[in-house]
Order: sequence, then C-alpha cells, then structure tokens
Amino acid sequence: MYIYNTTYFVSKDIFSVWIEWVKSIHIGDMTRMGFSSPQIFKVLTTDSEQKELSISVQFTIESLEKLNEWKERYLVILKRDIYHRFGEKVLPFDTVLEIITKE
Repeated sequence: MYIYNTTYFVSKDIFSVWIEWVKSIHIGDMTRMGFSSPQIFKVLTTDSEQKELSISVQFTIESLEKLNEWKERYLVILKRDIYHRFGEKVLPFDTVLEIITKE
C-alpha cells in the first residue's frame, strides 16, 4: 500500500477558494480514479511571516502500477487544471510513501 502525497504551497489570500476546490472537486475526482482514504493536513512551520500556507493532501493507493498508470494518464491534466484555476498562487509538490506498518 502506498500514500500519494501532494504538498501545496497556497497563498493565504486564496486559501478559502482553494480548500473548497479540494473538498468539493479534487477529492471526488481522485477517489473515482482509484485513490482512497483522503486526508488533509496543515504543515506547521515556525515562520509566522510566511505568505503561503503549506497543506498536505494524501491519498492511499494499492500499487505502484496503478499510481504510475494514473500519473501517465492524468497528472499533467491535474497540474494544468491547478495552474489555470489558481496560477502561481498554488504550487504543488508530490511525493510517494510506502506504508511499512499500519496499526
């Protein structure tokens, strides 16, 4: 089992619009494409003057094969959609984590 994590650097002035998009559109799209267990986290920092919020959106997926297939078919479309909606006010950074133990 794997976690597909995207950390978004979100400009504070559009956070409410962006988080609404995540909850009402993005999570539904991702679960329809085989991802599950969506979670949203705020990344805590010590820099109180930071102009962006760091938000992590995570999904689980059962295999690297399914993840790679999704990336090949949809990742460019998703990144383009994010840029068209939010411009440079939302910058995504993706990582993949392998679940070693789950209790």
